[in-house]
Amino acid sequence: MSKPSNDSPAISSLAGGCHCGAITYQFPLPPAIDVEGTDVSERYKRDLIPPSKQKFPTRGGRPNQNKWRGNHCHCDSCRRTVGGLMIDWVTMPISEVVISRNGPVGKYKSSNPVTREFCMNCGTSLFFFGDSRPDMIDITVASLTTPNLFDFLEYTDHLWIEDASNLVLDEQGKGGGLAGILNDGLPKFMRGRDGEKF
Repeated sequence: MSKPSNDSPAISSLAGGCHCGAITYQFPLPPAIDVEGTDVSERYKRDLIPPSKQKFPTRGGRPNQNKWRGNHCHCDSCRRTVGGLMIDWVTMPISEVVISRNGPVGKYKSSNPVTREFCMNCGTSLFFFGDSRPDMIDITVASLTTPNLFDFLEYTDHLWIEDASNLVLDEQGKGGGLAGILNDGLPKFMRGRDGEKF
């Protein structure tokens, strides 16, 4: 009699969906390319984190492999639409994401250039579409169901601290509710990562 294998199946893509399962999605693993090479597209230079830029490149089940870039967003819209102190995103080209919408989908224009998509059955916030980059989609990291997710994703920054500044410092100018969360060594930006640092 053969012994059952304890090996988990190989992961071929990252997957996730809403809480009730009506909306699911998947997108590819980070490609094994030389991100710092001269013939690499700007998209990969922007959205892939090579081992040389990772905090702990040798940890996990995929040591010394590229990871997708994730960020912590603290903008007012993100915080209010999920009811949390921040929301975590991973950004992908829409062309690389396969979405199955088998239930009612809600769309909400949270500001003039932004549309958010969520499941109308369970309320899970899933996607963010910006008018300024129509070929891209932001996906909520917490909706990913792939095991050992952080073998494939690396957080690189905190964005839109300007909107949450009243949560960072208390009335005496000391640490407020977000101060501990922001004490992780990642760069902090007042708005987007191309702007002023906090």
